[in-house]
Amino acid sequence: MLLIYQIKVGLCLIAFYLLWKLLLSRETFHRFNRVALLAVMALALVLPWIKITLSAPTAVSEPMVVLEELLVTPAAAGDAQQASQPWSVLNVANLLYFIGMAIAIGWLLLGQWNLRRLMGKGRTEALADGVTLHIVPGDVSPFSYFKHIVINEQDYRDNPREILIHEHAHIDLRHSLDVVFMSVVTLFQWWNPAAWLLCRELRQVHEYEADEAVLNANVDVKQYQLLLIRKSVGDQLFSMANSFNYQSLKKRIRMMTMNKSSRWSRLRALAAVPVIALALLAFANPSIDAAVAVNETASVSNDKSVQSPTSQLTKAEVAPVTIDDNEKSDGKSKKIYRSCEQMPRFPGGEIALMHYLSDNIQYPPEAAKNEIEGRVIIQFVVEKTGEVGEVKVVRPISEELDAEAVRVVKTLPKFEPGRQDGEAVAVWYTLPVSFKLQGDPEPTDK
Repeated sequence: MLLIYQIKVGLCLIAFYLLWKLLLSRETFHRFNRVALLAVMALALVLPWIKITLSAPTAVSEPMVVLEELLVTPAAAGDAQQASQPWSVLNVANLLYFIGMAIAIGWLLLGQWNLRRLMGKGRTEALADGVTLHIVPGDVSPFSYFKHIVINEQDYRDNPREILIHEHAHIDLRHSLDVVFMSVVTLFQWWNPAAWLLCRELRQVHEYEADEAVLNANVDVKQYQLLLIRKSVGDQLFSMANSFNYQSLKKRIRMMTMNKSSRWSRLRALAAVPVIALALLAFANPSIDAAVAVNETASVSNDKSVQSPTSQLTKAEVAPVTIDDNEKSDGKSKKIYRSCEQMPRFPGGEIALMHYLSDNIQYPPEAAKNEIEGRVIIQFVVEKTGEVGEVKVVRPISEELDAEAVRVVKTLPKFEPGRQDGEAVAVWYTLPVSFKLQGDPEPTDK
């Protein structure tokens, strides 16, 4: 679901921002830093989509597993009534997220409108390489936007060379494409300070690159720094533009006077590798990532009362996989689908499946005596014939509860088999079974 995905992206961005500030933010290889910042933001968007299946939760992945359960299956946390209410925590969180995103879109569109309106106020001149120069009235800080440079009348008269070199550098280096990408990231991650901070760092690197281009054009360093100081007041900025004086003046002047960083300093970027590995491990989820069907949770109590369906698992859209097992009828590996066009169906539907489990599962006396309860996640194969094949526990609770859940699953009657392209196929099926004590556990010793 979108909310979980955005949380995962946000966690990645926070980790990458801290890594950047600690290791690379003070280095002078600006082109490398620019690529590094773009890469980590792109990685943050991609990593949550990479699925790794673990046989059991780890200390790293457990917090994310719990969070996903609270968001995807709030009833599993004992909040079934709230989950059905329109003002549940999940619904309110989604509403606030989309309201914030709508405001961010409105702010972005307003900035675009102001930018276009400003460029239409003054006169224009055609420069080399298809660049259009807009000379506008008023106290406007020079900026560039794709193939457009905006400069006010006074700057055009007094300091055209330095400013135009600076803005041409933004255009030649295609900084506007980075700005568009940053706008997309902050649009979806409007709530995350790390997203905005990373974008600020990237804009700062843009200014370092443009400043470097000016100094490489044999402009006097002191004269250029004085120009920056004079232009540090009265700026008008646009979110989608590269401004002549966008970032901290002190940082820019200091960067001009710093010694060049060693090439070996780039190796610090390798510190991102363990962070990426940790993120993949944290996002691995045997009960959610391996979920292959939308199922109701059967809740079994020690007094045999039948509760309402409590939750649904997220359907994982993954490609069919081929695995080797002991059930080979033709000497070849059997193809077992993780998802198919028509998923297997229990006779009578999910409610019937819930009642079957409630009627046939017996609360283990030892578990009741020790007041053990929880939710066991069972995964099994529904064969082409509809029969239950391999059964395994992907989320254990205790030996007694796990064994009882497996025992009853193996007794399930035939399903209507899953179908792909009109043909019956073997499909993995995930079934959560909740064991919950009600009242005092029944005595087991007399």
